[in-house]
This record gives sequence, structure tokens and C-alpha cells, in this order.
Amino acid sequence: MRESHLHILLLDDDADDRALARLVIAHEMPQLAIEEITDAPAFAQACGRRSFDLVILEQKLQWADGLAILAVLKEDWPEAPVILFTRFGGGAGPEDFVLRAVRLGVDEVLGKTPAGFLRLPLTVRAALDRRQLRTASGAARPEGLLAPVQMAVFSATPEGRLLNASPQFLSILGVRSLEDAARLDLVPLVAAATRGPGAGAGMTEVRLQRADGRTLWVEVMGTLVRDAEGVRVDGLVEDVTARREAEEELARQAQKSAQLRHSTEDIQQFASMASHELQEPVRMMERYTQLLREDFEGKLGPSGDELIAVVAGAARRLRTLIDDLLSFSRFEGREQRSERVGAEALLAEALAHLEAAIEESGAVVTHSSLPEIEVDPVLIVQLFQNLIANGIKFRGPEAPRVHVAARREGREWVFSVRDNGIGLDPAEAEPIFAMFKRLHPEIPGSGIGLALCRKIVERHGGRIWVDPAPGGGSAFSFTLPAAGASQTTQLHAGIAKFQ
Repeated sequence: MRESHLHILLLDDDADDRALARLVIAHEMPQLAIEEITDAPAFAQACGRRSFDLVILEQKLQWADGLAILAVLKEDWPEAPVILFTRFGGGAGPEDFVLRAVRLGVDEVLGKTPAGFLRLPLTVRAALDRRQLRTASGAARPEGLLAPVQMAVFSATPEGRLLNASPQFLSILGVRSLEDAARLDLVPLVAAATRGPGAGAGMTEVRLQRADGRTLWVEVMGTLVRDAEGVRVDGLVEDVTARREAEEELARQAQKSAQLRHSTEDIQQFASMASHELQEPVRMMERYTQLLREDFEGKLGPSGDELIAVVAGAARRLRTLIDDLLSFSRFEGREQRSERVGAEALLAEALAHLEAAIEESGAVVTHSSLPEIEVDPVLIVQLFQNLIANGIKFRGPEAPRVHVAARREGREWVFSVRDNGIGLDPAEAEPIFAMFKRLHPEIPGSGIGLALCRKIVERHGGRIWVDPAPGGGSAFSFTLPAAGASQTTQLHAGIAKFQ
């Protein structure tokens, strides 16, 4: 479909509605020409030019009856799609009006609701595509009640016996003929079509059963018609099974998420409580082990000294594990905040926390020019601290050397923390980020530090990985949003919700 040559008439008295309709259509199809029609002379001139490809029509016009305009359009320009875009309300409800519009040949009916405005561009595009297909194939447009290509309509007796139906309606039921449909129970559908949810309230949802036994959910609106042939019910139907199933699946997932959230909160509370409760016993172990060493070292023989060293080492490892568990539980319960900050300042703070370890090991930590990022500063300090401490702890025979760098890739920065340590097997590159995973049990640690690093990066919408560094050591890489990028990402996500 070539949109650059297409011309749309927009018949509406409400200037705000016209402006919003133009906005949403232009956002999706900026090449379309939209002509606003606000009175009878302008409509007459547009009809005289005979140059329009689609009409968007409001029912309630001050200068004409919307259905009368529809009748004129379908009589003189049957190939031009007409979308009835109106605000329902008042009177006896929209059912009778919609069915009258269907009989006149309207292509689509949309209500002026927020959802209706969002669906308008897609409806326009679909109507123009169908027009092009009809033009290309030379197919004539069917007439009467069953004309709308996208609408499933039916006529039935008030008792539920089907009199007539569109192919789309039969397809929804999973049958090919009226005779096949007669075997199905349509009484609930017919009853809902005449009952309705109330004046102007729209369509009623009904549960049916298809010919193959599967459950079917539809929305229906209808009206009771009395004429020379008797009484019948005319109805308009939309299959909403997929939407209903999606809603039910979302509800199930929400319930599972809530259960998982409660379980996670319980685990966090337990970890925090256990860590706090264990601190005092560990302090006692460390204290009395130190007293044993001061009073009895060298007096109990080599075996006694070795036992004291084992207990002291176990106490230190338990202390490390408790501290790391506390850090992890605080992270999980922390509400994230975001601010624009220089990465070099955060790195400097992390190095200040590691001053003792750097001095003791003789480590050299360098960095390239680092950018401004939009992050939670406290968490990124922890991230730098953990990765640099990792490079210092798992060092080789040489003094540790750690280098931090960053490069820009699109809307994010890719940071690297490279060390000259003992490195790792490529097969361990993914498991190393698992909770309590320790590749070198002989080196003190809890196996929580890298798991926390992954949590921090993922909370910022990034990813983290590790590769063996050329010449030995490891290169940890992670991504973080550039300054200003997180707000832009949120803006795009907000726009996408309305597309």
C-alpha cells in the first residue's frame, strides 16, 4: 500500500477529537493526507472532487445525520471504506445504531474511548489494505447485513434458532453451515444479545461451546427487531477467546509472582535474622580462639596449634559468610534510586573501601577515562568493590594488577574490569555467577560476591559476563545505562504502551 497518494476525509464536529485522531494516525502513517470536514458545504466539495480513499465518520454531527452520510457514501462510493468513529452514550444504547450501520455497509465501528483512539491507526491501515486487495482482485463488495468483512453477525429467533449468519460467525463456532450451527446451544448468546449490560455500556461477554467441544468466549451486542416477518434478534459478535485466555494466564502468572515475592521476602527476612543472630556466636568463637592462641600456642604441641588454627580459620570464613549474607539481604530489600553520577567518583569510593587489601597485597589499580552514568551509586560502588576485590584475592605469583575501562555502545556503556590473576576455565564463565559457587575452595570466600554483582547489574537493566584475559587473568564486563538513557528508555516504553 502506497500511503503517499492516499486521502482521508475526517467528518467530526469536535475539534479536540479531530486533533487527537490526526495525531495518532500521523504518528503511524505520516504520509497520509487528512482533510477535516466540519460542515455540509465542505462535505459537498469533497464529494465533488471524488478524490478520497477512506472516510472516518462521527455519528453525531450538528449539520447532518451520521447514518444518512453513511448511506450516501456507500451508495455513491461503495469501494471507499468507512470507519464509524463515534462516542456512544445516551438513548437506548449503541446496539440498534451499530446494527443499522452494519446494514448500510460500514466497514468498522470504533468507540471514542482511549483504547479506540489507540486502535484507530491500525483500523485505518487494515481498511486501506482490504480496499487495495478488493481493487486488485476486482472482487465486488457483498451487500446487506453480512457485508462487513471483519464483523461476525447473526439473526436468530428469540428462542435461539439461527436464521442467518455471516461466514465469520460460522467460523467462530467451528461450523460450515446453518444446519451444523443448529446443533449448538445458542440460547445464552441470543439472550445476552437482547439483554445487554445496560444502556450505552457496550457488549456482553458470553461463554459458548464450539462444534469441536472447545470453550469459546465472545462479546455480543444486539437488538430485538419486529417486522412483517415476525420477531427476530440481530446480533454483532466478536471472538474474545484469545484475550480471555491471555487475561487468565496473566492472572495465574500474577498469582505465581505474588507467591514467589512472598517466598523471597520470607527468605530475605530469614537471611537477615539468621545473620544478625549468628554474629554474636561468631564473635565469641573468634574471641576465645584468640585467647586460646595467646595462652596455649606452643604448649599443646604441633597438633594443638594446628587445631587452634583450624578453628580460627573456620571462624573467619563464617564471619565472611555472615557479612556477605547481610549484604545480599540488604540489597534484595533495598528500594532502587537512580541519579546521574561520574563513574570515576564511584570507583574512587570503592578503592577507598579496599585500601587495606590493596596495601597488603601490593596491588596496582588503574583506570581509563570513565563516563557519567545514571545508576544507583551505592550499588555501583559495591559492584566495583566486589570485582576489584576478586582480582586481588585470586592473584597469581605477581603483584595484582587491575585495570578498569569503559566504551560506549549505543544507549549504554560497556565496562571492563581486567586482572592478571589465576584466570578461569571458559566452561566456568556462567556458573561462576551462581549463589555460593566457589571455584577455589582453598581461597577464603563465601561464593556470594559475584552473585551479588549479577543482581546489581540486572537491576540496572544490564548484563554481566567474564572472559579469560589475553596473557592470563580474567576480564569481567558489564553494561550500564548512559546518563539520560534510562529516562529515554522509560519514555519509549511509555509510548509503546499506547501503540
